[in-house]
Amino acid sequence: MHPTRAPPVLVDDLIPIIIESNDHWWPRDFQRLALISPAWLTPVRKRLYAHPSLRSFGACKLFARTLLDNPALLPYMRSLELRPVADSRRTLDEQEMQSLRFILGLEGLQEVTLGGDLAVSAERFIHFMAGTRTITTLHIDGYSFPDDHASSTVHTLPSLEWDDVVAFRFPFLRNLTLSNVALTVYPPSMDHPGSLSHLTLNNVQLVDGTLPDLCQGSWGSLRVLEIVGKSTVELDDEVRSMLELCENLEELHYEAVDRSCRPSIFDDEPPTCEALWKLSISGFDVNPHTLDAIAQSCPKLMELAICGRIVRIPSERWAAFVKSGALPRLQYLITTAGTNIPPFRFWSSDQHDELRDACKSRGISLFNEFILSERCIGW
Repeated sequence: MHPTRAPPVLVDDLIPIIIESNDHWWPRDFQRLALISPAWLTPVRKRLYAHPSLRSFGACKLFARTLLDNPALLPYMRSLELRPVADSRRTLDEQEMQSLRFILGLEGLQEVTLGGDLAVSAERFIHFMAGTRTITTLHIDGYSFPDDHASSTVHTLPSLEWDDVVAFRFPFLRNLTLSNVALTVYPPSMDHPGSLSHLTLNNVQLVDGTLPDLCQGSWGSLRVLEIVGKSTVELDDEVRSMLELCENLEELHYEAVDRSCRPSIFDDEPPTCEALWKLSISGFDVNPHTLDAIAQSCPKLMELAICGRIVRIPSERWAAFVKSGALPRLQYLITTAGTNIPPFRFWSSDQHDELRDACKSRGISLFNEFILSERCIGW
């Protein structure tokens, strides 16, 4: 008889490596993994409770109950996404409201997202938050699916009022993202220290106040500014003010989504952006003069993206601009695949080759907006 071989045994030290090797686990996957053996339970919990996302007030109640029954789970939490939407067919009960207050009072979190009904007068829920000193990333998102409007008991537009009280609650905030909200910024009554390095505004209506007041105290630390929204004279002025005051700003992404054929901020009184090394503008009326203004305003640019359907720069003008060395540090260039004469016409293969050869001669990597659109949008 042949001796029976023992089945292979998985070394417990490999379990965390296996879990971290995949970013696409589903909650049911974690449930199955946790049932394999006791050795899997702790690594699964660390991954499962690191970034909880709650989309209903009922889920908030169940989650709060879980944490109350298992306080050992609290140290695993690093971020929290709260997007509950109330059901118009019933009112919230006392337990659901208490659960929401308990969750907002958790300490030690580093990243927090407030959405759904919590994005309506979002400052109310910010005041409920207890452990704000550890938060480095904050996202207020007023977006909702069409059926959310029908089911929600709240019919007020998402909004945020930013004042001294809110600002002082986040002394170590590094990343602030505001999406789909009406923003009111009250002038600061006193100076307060700030460490904000990334500011992103996506479809934000500035009802009152100014963007520099939003990040007052962080003008010297701000490195990245991303703005996507409808192009207006007022918004252009806000961006210019930010470029003027934030002298250390390194990256600017400015995208107009309304196709209003407005010129870019570089066509009229170009701002000075000495420290800027990455620039992406999209949706503006861009012409050859714009390139010259950008080169004058941003001499240290290493990455440049000009996208949209209203770009009036022919391929030969692009090639001449690259060959001139007007941007001597440029390493990456993203352009459109044609010129809006009008109408918009795609470049021929010979025109593409001319620009590609010009970039190659300067050691510049050339990308096309339509081939690499995700890079232009998510720069």
